[in-house]
Amino acid sequence: MELHNKTYIIANATSPLGSDLSRHLAGVGANLILTGLDHVALDQLLEEIQEDSHGQHSTVMLQQSKEIDWLNVLSEIEQDFDSLNGIILIHTIHSESKSIYDLTFEEFNEVVYEHVWGTYLGTRVLRPLLKDESEAKIINVIEPSFEEVYERNLYYTVTGAIEALTHSTAIELSKEDIDVYALSYRPSYKESMEDSLERANPQAIDTLMDILSGSDDQPTGETIIIN
Repeated sequence: MELHNKTYIIANATSPLGSDLSRHLAGVGANLILTGLDHVALDQLLEEIQEDSHGQHSTVMLQQSKEIDWLNVLSEIEQDFDSLNGIILIHTIHSESKSIYDLTFEEFNEVVYEHVWGTYLGTRVLRPLLKDESEAKIINVIEPSFEEVYERNLYYTVTGAIEALTHSTAIELSKEDIDVYALSYRPSYKESMEDSLERANPQAIDTLMDILSGSDDQPTGETIIIN
């Protein structure tokens, strides 16, 4: 499937993976709605991709757990775009490196509410805009915000919840021929010229581009592991 002139929303677009994906999609002529919480970073990313592409792009401030923010996104898309071809939710999860049993209610609730409830809200609000259902994709990408992750911390709990929500959503939307995926992504790192570690995202980007273009025949509702 050609991605030229297709329209995608990328939540958390200013994350390292989100910005890389935005550049790749803009490079093949896709239209992008970039969302996040940092308007300066969003504007910088928007300016960068506008210089290198001819697609139609916009930015919207978004906190995933707030329905009013998703409704603002809905309004932006309806105003400026003919349709929506895909929803890409990048979950960069930060959690303290301690056991799940040592968390406070506030620590647990903040992360789960933002990412799990936010995923449900985004899908529910934007689902009616996925016009071309035979090509529509909803992708949840779950990644840690730092390299070291402990097996019993909140990251794995939230990952499991998003995977379960992805699976149930895929079953429901299979009636409408909409594909739903979860990617569990552990980024790799490489040494930079300054002898510090830099994230290397090519494998995740290739997987996402293959799914969006339809060249990767991954079963819908399943979790794709990228290490």
